[in-house]
Amino acid sequence: MRRIVETGLYIAIWTAVLAFGGASPPFFFPTQFIILGLGVLILSASLRTPGDDNHFPILIPFSLVALVLLQIFPIPVFLGLRSAAPSSALATQRGNALSIAPYQTVSALLLLITYVTTFYLVLWICERREAKRRIVYALLALGAFEAFYGLVQYLTGWQQIFLYVKKYYVQDATGTYINRNHFAGFLEMALPFAITTGLRRASALRRGVQRSETKARSLLSSPELLPLAGLLFLAIAIFAGLVFSRSRMGILSSVVSIAVVLVLAGSSSTSKGIGAVVAALFFLGVMGIVVWVGTDPVMNRFEILGQEYSQAGQNRISIWRDTLGLVRQHPLLGTGLGTFSVAYTSVQTVFLTQLVDHAHCDYLEVASELGLPGAMLLFGSIFWILARAVRRYRKSEDNFDSVVWLGCIGSIAAILLHSLADFNLYIPANAVVLAVTLALAWM
Repeated sequence: MRRIVETGLYIAIWTAVLAFGGASPPFFFPTQFIILGLGVLILSASLRTPGDDNHFPILIPFSLVALVLLQIFPIPVFLGLRSAAPSSALATQRGNALSIAPYQTVSALLLLITYVTTFYLVLWICERREAKRRIVYALLALGAFEAFYGLVQYLTGWQQIFLYVKKYYVQDATGTYINRNHFAGFLEMALPFAITTGLRRASALRRGVQRSETKARSLLSSPELLPLAGLLFLAIAIFAGLVFSRSRMGILSSVVSIAVVLVLAGSSSTSKGIGAVVAALFFLGVMGIVVWVGTDPVMNRFEILGQEYSQAGQNRISIWRDTLGLVRQHPLLGTGLGTFSVAYTSVQTVFLTQLVDHAHCDYLEVASELGLPGAMLLFGSIFWILARAVRRYRKSEDNFDSVVWLGCIGSIAAILLHSLADFNLYIPANAVVLAVTLALAWM
C-alpha cells in the first residue's frame, strides 16, 4: 500500500503545480481529493492494525486546526471574544462566529487540512528510507520541468501555459504559474536539493580520485562524473529560470539560500573545498547563461525598485501598514483564516479602487487572520523544524539523510525569506511543496 500512497502523492504534487499552481479552487480540487483520499486510506488501515507505533508530531498541527475550528463555530456573546455587536436577536441568543466570513474560513480550513495531511503522508511514506530518495528526485524532476518550461517562455516568447495564453507577466518566465513570484517561490524550494545532491556526488568523486594513483584517468572514468554534471546543469537551469522570472525577492531569497547551504556544507569535514568548487562551477554556468541572454530586463526590475517605493500610498509598505492596523484590531484570534480580502476593506487606505486580496507578507497576513498567538504557533513551528534540521545536519555523517536535511534547510530558508514580501504560502501548490519539505526535514 505504501507504493500506492507514494505514487498518489507524486500525482497530487505534480497536478497542483501544473494546474496554475492550484491558485484557483477548481484547479486545486484534484490534488485535495487525492491527498485527503490517501489520508483516509491510511487512517482506515491504521485503525485495522492498531499495533503500529508511529511517533509523529501531533500537538502543533492539531492546535492550528483547532484554532480555525474555534473561529468557525458560534461563540456565546457574553464571552466577549468578538467586539462586533450581533446583527439580530437570533445572533444575540446563539452568539457570533469569530470569523468575519465563515464560508471563506471553512474553505481555508480544508486547505489547511490538506497541507497537514500531506505532511503526515510524507512522514508515513518515509518510514521506508528509500522513499525519501524518491521524493527528493520527484521534486527535482518537477523543478526541472518548470525551469525549462519557464526558459522556453522567456527565450522564445511563447507565452502560454499549455493551451492558456498568458495575460499577465508576458515578458517573464512563469512556468505553469500565473504569477512570476510564485513560480520563483517553487523553484527556490527545489533548487537547494539540486545543489546538495550535487555536493554529495562531488564528495564521492573526490574520494574516488584521491584513492587512485592516476587521478586524471580516475576522474574521467568515475561513475560519479556524469551524474554530477547532470545535477550541476539542472541547478544552473533552475536558477536561470528563477532569474528570468524577474522576481526580485525570489532571486534574493535563492542567493541567500544557496549561501546558507554552501556555508553549512563547508563546515562539514567531508565537504571542505568541495563547496567552493561546486559554487564556482554553478555561478559560472549561471553567469554564462545570463550574459548570453542579456541582463537588461532583469537589472531593470531592480533599478525601478526605488521609483516604486518613492510613490506614497502606491506600494506594499502601505498595505503592510494597513494590515498592522488589522492585527491591532484582532490581536488574539484574528479575523478568520482566509478572510483577509474581506477584513482588509475595514482598514484600507490605499488602492481604493482595487481589491487587495493579500497582504504581500505572509507573516502579517497570517497574524491578521489567526491572531498573534496563531501566527507564532505556525511560524514558530517552521523555524523550530528548520533549527532542528540544522542541528541534525551538523551531527550527521556523509549519507543521503544529510543531503536531504541540507536541502530542506535551504528550501525552508528561501521560502521564509520570500514570505517577507509575498504570499507564497497562500498558493496551494507551494504550500503543499513546503509541507513535503517540512516533513523531510523532520524525518
